[in-house]
Amino acid sequence: MLRVPGEAPIYVIIDALDECPNTTGIPSPRDKALTVMENLVNLSLPNLRLCITSRPEIDIRTSLEPLTSNCVSLHDQHGQREDIANFVSSVVYSDRNMRRWRDQDKELVVRTLADSADGM
Repeated sequence: MLRVPGEAPIYVIIDALDECPNTTGIPSPRDKALTVMENLVNLSLPNLRLCITSRPEIDIRTSLEPLTSNCVSLHDQHGQREDIANFVSSVVYSDRNMRRWRDQDKELVVRTLADSADGM
């Protein structure tokens, strides 16, 4: 199926590869998935398109970066941090139990969570 000439593009989308278990000592499910992705890229099929999303964990980056022709990183984007801060702020300022907190404590929670969220 992958080698039929003149076929329309085939899209393979792997979302959240970083959530695939990564155990040590034996090939983990993540190792197996990375191997499959490497093998697919090495086939050099003109109609195959891969889209893989993941947090930038070192084992994933080490395996996939040499294979990519196009990499988009949203990891440290200002807009993501702002979205997280807005969400946390809406919760902190509307939660019944947090209403009685001091404003500086609320801001500390918002700032700390937005800064520590690491794009998540």
